[in-house]
Amino acid sequence: MFIFVVDMKTKLLILFLMVSFTAMAYNDHRNAKVDSLEALLKSKHPPTGDDLLRAYDELMRGWLPIDGQKASYYGKKALALSYERNGLRIRQNVLRLFAQMYYAREDFDEAIRLFSLALAVVDTMKHDSRYTQKDIDDARSCIYGAIGNVYNLQDKHHLAIHYYQMALPIFEKYNWLESQAVLFHNIGELYYTMGNEQEAEQNYLKAIEKGTAARDSLMIAMGRKGLLRLYVGQDDYSKALRVAEPCYAYYRAHKAEEVEDYPVVLASLTRLHLMKGYQDIAAAKKYAEEALLLVDSLVFEHQSDIFAACSELAMAEHQWEKALFYAQRTIHPDSLATSADASCYRLLAEIYMQLGQKDKARLYINKMYELMSRYSTDHYQSGLSQMEVLYETEKKEAQIASLGKERTLYRWLLLAASIAIAAFVAGGILMVIVQRRKKALLAANVALETETRERRILAQDLHDGIGGMLSLLRLKMEDYKRQIGQQGQQEEVLPMIDNIHTELRRTAHHLMPEELLKNGLESALRDFAVSVPGAQFQAIGNIQLPKDKELVLYRCAYELVNNVLKHTNANRIDIQLMQDASEVMLTVSDNGQGIPLTPDASSVAADSGMGLRNIRERISSCHGRVDIASVVGKGTDINVILPL
Repeated sequence: MFIFVVDMKTKLLILFLMVSFTAMAYNDHRNAKVDSLEALLKSKHPPTGDDLLRAYDELMRGWLPIDGQKASYYGKKALALSYERNGLRIRQNVLRLFAQMYYAREDFDEAIRLFSLALAVVDTMKHDSRYTQKDIDDARSCIYGAIGNVYNLQDKHHLAIHYYQMALPIFEKYNWLESQAVLFHNIGELYYTMGNEQEAEQNYLKAIEKGTAARDSLMIAMGRKGLLRLYVGQDDYSKALRVAEPCYAYYRAHKAEEVEDYPVVLASLTRLHLMKGYQDIAAAKKYAEEALLLVDSLVFEHQSDIFAACSELAMAEHQWEKALFYAQRTIHPDSLATSADASCYRLLAEIYMQLGQKDKARLYINKMYELMSRYSTDHYQSGLSQMEVLYETEKKEAQIASLGKERTLYRWLLLAASIAIAAFVAGGILMVIVQRRKKALLAANVALETETRERRILAQDLHDGIGGMLSLLRLKMEDYKRQIGQQGQQEEVLPMIDNIHTELRRTAHHLMPEELLKNGLESALRDFAVSVPGAQFQAIGNIQLPKDKELVLYRCAYELVNNVLKHTNANRIDIQLMQDASEVMLTVSDNGQGIPLTPDASSVAADSGMGLRNIRERISSCHGRVDIASVVGKGTDINVILPL
């Protein structure tokens, strides 16, 4: 059973945590086990065959926390011998450990490649009677967790959550409660970082539930630590108070082991006792002073959290110079600034305002705006990139599954052919053709469902996460404008934030529009047309389509209209949807500059910049077609036709 532990904030090297469950069996920190195994290899009767393979595997795992060079040496020997002996279990294990070594060096691409190879070996184990389903599930969950950890350390939150959630059904199948508790805690941390507090809370609560069932106090405390930070940030005093005391009691009793987490709990408790209406300066000071005694043992991210809490305490006491001292220690240099620095900039701006240094207050307001704007853009682009990776990954998995079913079909056909008479051969061939077509449709449907699910996730994260941050940023900017009387640049900044927020909401909405899900394609296109300047929509016929075709046509309409807005200089766009008994046709017409076509007018010229290839591919998967008619200088008509 594999338990993965990731500290999101510190990005600590977690290689040892990932192998310690096996390595401790082979090394007692005096190298006794590995030394004895090496002596055995040099003895008069060294192990051979599978015993030698197991010895190499144990030596790799035993040396890994101690000497990477020796671990690599024995790993290569184990890998080579695993092919000779067909040792699939050890091969996937060695590949996984090599992947962890690359990931420890921050060569994440190579780590992912090796983890993928290990997964391929696990797939092969399914067809080998030597391995039980539990052996296979154990190996697979271990690799899923490790891949999630790699993406976690790269702040690729969607991908990390995806692979953690792939491990969850395996943990549930075997009732591995501690693994479930850690998984839910890690997912909660990821959602908290993304700004999705509702999902974060749900996962922290699940972590506590599984930790309670496992009777593991650490698992319970981890979930409570997340909830305490979350509720304090929400200014929910009653909820925070409920988890504060048991959380503090556990971490105080285990502060020697929980060196990083205990000061974070102290910072949350400091803030708890600074809440408006419940302020207790003496209690806040007690926790802050205890945290400061531990600060030298922490990495910078945790130090920053402690210093920020101490600065907030000094502000509550109106000790502005002291508050400035701690606030200045919370931030990175500009070139290394992270999204967490935005709240530190807010602290500094408020302190400088109280000290009467308006120029510096304006400086940090602008820094806060620039950082949040950059973070929003980077987070959005990263989210799109991760959705593309997930879509391509699951599409490949669907194709692989389809091929596996097809191989099974071929086996049955071969058996049937050996006992069937010639009269049935033609029928068998026809069945193969029909089955292939069905499987192609199945793969296309799975790919479409995968894309739909990931678009829904991304839309929610954009709306709840970045949208919320932009709203908060605007409120803060308005507040500071009123307090320090800044003009000029502020008058430009606030409309910029509004424009970014509007565009973000529009993008999130059209990634997975609620109107489409609730009321169908006709209503969604009518709603979409209202949001586009110069656009009109008309529906002809009784529009009743399957949900998959509605999604395809809506996305085509969205992409076509965006192409018109970006490339044609049109001031009128007509969107028309028609359905009869045999087909449905979506038409997007404009009065723009037109687009150049190939000589046979069958497709857009390569240099037109319209990017219609994705639309053609999407439609061809549904056995439809795209017809284009355009006159340069007069406009373009594009018809998307799907058979029913």
